[in-house]
Amino acid sequence: MAAYKAIEILRELRKEGKKVQVILTKAAEKFITKLSFESLGAEKVFTDDDQFSVDEKGVSIHLSLSRWADCILIAPASADIIAKIKAGISDNLLLTTVLVSKKPIFIAPCMNENMLQNPITVDNIEYLKKKDIIFIKADEGLLADFRTGKGRLQDPHKIVELIINYLNYSDKLLKGKKLLITAGATREYLDPVRFITNSSSGKMGTSIAKVAKAMGAYVHLISGEISTNVPIIDKYQGVETTEEMLKATKEAFKKCDILIMAAAPVDFKPEKISISKIPKSKEMKLKLIQTPDILWSLSKEKGNKVVVGFALQTEHLEENALKKMDEKNMDIVIANREINIGKDIGSVIMFDKFGRKKNIENEKKEVIAHEILIFLKEFLAGGKNGKK
Repeated sequence: MAAYKAIEILRELRKEGKKVQVILTKAAEKFITKLSFESLGAEKVFTDDDQFSVDEKGVSIHLSLSRWADCILIAPASADIIAKIKAGISDNLLLTTVLVSKKPIFIAPCMNENMLQNPITVDNIEYLKKKDIIFIKADEGLLADFRTGKGRLQDPHKIVELIINYLNYSDKLLKGKKLLITAGATREYLDPVRFITNSSSGKMGTSIAKVAKAMGAYVHLISGEISTNVPIIDKYQGVETTEEMLKATKEAFKKCDILIMAAAPVDFKPEKISISKIPKSKEMKLKLIQTPDILWSLSKEKGNKVVVGFALQTEHLEENALKKMDEKNMDIVIANREINIGKDIGSVIMFDKFGRKKNIENEKKEVIAHEILIFLKEFLAGGKNGKK
């Protein structure tokens, strides 16, 4: 099935207007044919029989392909091909092309969970990550042996989205940085079925995570309830309550360079939670108490880390945002209004602690995410020294 999903990846790339050439290994040909890819728009399809052939200019095919491509995607990638790349083996056309290429290389593993989690495979993947090869983590679901586990090929649409974003943001401004990002709304339960929450969709936080990954960062996303897809990133954790978000974020904060707190934790929770469903009545008195302030809690452990927070306000936008930045020891604050919640388009004002300010009006949230990260990079480059 993963081999057939490779055709879907080709279709998605062609929809994006990208030219695609395909290399089929001998193992791949046992599952799928050249004609399948040729029929769906591949420029050319090569097999191992072409390994020692040349192009029209007399250049060896593996050299020609490596120079032609903007990037190389191996999908699905077996444990065998990963091990051979790590060892520098070049006994087929794909491996010789990878070995000679200086372009970005994406690997999307697909194999049985036991094979994926085998220490040998884990070590091979970690080694290649250190060589700047980008791994598209395997998905979880029903495997070939009818057991549920991790090892399925990632969703073709998400794979293509990651590659397109990576190529669009060719300036890897955040390479080497570890970003912790929070997104979405938390929930505070009244009883087993009812809860207090807010209308945050998580679109802003997930957009920042997606763009940060494309800009070369290591991205750890912690989110409450969201109404959008989780992008392909390095690590994802789902939480429910504000306490759970605080605990997860506090632990992850120790290992990050930068925190971007885009989540909308619920500010209040019931003083008492009923262990059974509360009977319906004409009225109910509910006493609420404050939930933990995540940003304030983390600011006490900030050290040299950079903290970016959001300030959702209904009035006195700039004044209240700047006040919040000072009170919670932020380096950058993003001020926005309630009309942005849940929408695909928004407007924000960015401030840093050295007085820089930037307005973004009526843009898609992915564009806003990119502008936030550029503003952050400029802060890292000069703002920490007080430069505006």
